[in-house]
Amino acid sequence: MVKTMVNLNEQLIISEVEAVLDSYPHHPYQQAFAIPDLRQELVAYVLNHLPGAGMYVAPGRGWDGQRSCTARRLEIEKLLHQGIQDILERRGDWISHHIPGAVEAGREPSHWFG
Repeated sequence: MVKTMVNLNEQLIISEVEAVLDSYPHHPYQQAFAIPDLRQELVAYVLNHLPGAGMYVAPGRGWDGQRSCTARRLEIEKLLHQGIQDILERRGDWISHHIPGAVEAGREPSHWFG
């Protein structure tokens, strides 16, 4: 039987990114990590800090993300939070030029009067 190396950690990280980002405010966190390059950088950050790069999966068997242990999910969640903070600190200037600023209610000019 031939075994195929599949990086289950990466699949699990990608599935957890959205859930973790939902706990953050829309601006700047969700907006910043909606940029594909930053999202990939976040996944790479977690992969680089997560021990155990891959697992073996028999050919023809899928992975649904539900089979992973709770401890691994918590470890990934913790690294996602650290990665978000690290990337925003390092890339803050770049991010501020690529996403619009937050608009406060009552501060935006009215469009009613032309």
